[in-house]
Amino acid sequence: MEQTRASVTALGASLMRAVHTRLAPAPLIDDPWGDRIVLEAERETVRKIVLNGLSVEARERCEKLGTPNAILDAALRLHPGYGWAILRTRYAEDALEVAMRRGVRQYVIVGAGFDSFALRQPAIAREVDVFEIDHPATQELKRQRLDACGVPLPRTLHFVPADLSQELLGEALARSTFRRTQSAFFSWLGVTQYLTRDANLTTLRGIAACSDSGSELVFTYVDQRELGRERASDVGRIQGAFAAAREPWLSGFDPSLLAEDLAAVGFILIEDLDGQDAKRRYCGDRRDDLFPVAASHIAHAKAPEMGTT
Repeated sequence: MEQTRASVTALGASLMRAVHTRLAPAPLIDDPWGDRIVLEAERETVRKIVLNGLSVEARERCEKLGTPNAILDAALRLHPGYGWAILRTRYAEDALEVAMRRGVRQYVIVGAGFDSFALRQPAIAREVDVFEIDHPATQELKRQRLDACGVPLPRTLHFVPADLSQELLGEALARSTFRRTQSAFFSWLGVTQYLTRDANLTTLRGIAACSDSGSELVFTYVDQRELGRERASDVGRIQGAFAAAREPWLSGFDPSLLAEDLAAVGFILIEDLDGQDAKRRYCGDRRDDLFPVAASHIAHAKAPEMGTT
């Protein structure tokens, strides 16, 4: 039971990516895997949590659709976290592609959940080693689902089971074939809000310690100043829904202090986009169903070059 609760966030994000791939007229990502690996009982759990994160009006609109799958699809697309889930994936994989073009051949996904990049690697990434770090129970669940689908695992995919509340990230990677003396690209998406500030800083230090010159990191966070807002706000509704699902949001970062926070752990901030910035970059003026809240942020950082501080 504990393992199932821990995977609710990963399952929901996977379903959001699949719904966007299936229903968006011009999808920003191509990730249908949620439709294959999320079971019906889990869809029901996700459906309840997502509906709980909507306004009363939006929830009523969804519930009038009748069938469970139609309700879930509509609820996912109306959820305040939907746009963030899609845009952060697109941003991270765009930055990864740039890094690969300059020679990076290691991709580390921290808190990988049901991420499917290793299953849909573009041609440019065929020789990139993908290291997925997550709780052992979550990884075992993912392995079981892929096996049930008859999906052969790519030789470049490396599962790194680790409970990062009990073990340092560097220690976990040391058990794998990760090459610490070579540059790597790290992503850490949709996780930091579920951890304390101290835990987030510890993980960032761990990533920095494993980052050779030329390494980069893309991660997401929530504006700390928006946490604890009234239930009627988008952030408040999402917080309330996940708290009820026993996955409370615990901390964020202050965007005005982010560069300072990252410098303290060994990174240089390259870019920090809030939800509206990301939407303008990828959607422009086109009509779509991506409405990320401004309090959701995507940050891009790099390790200092050799000989710099």
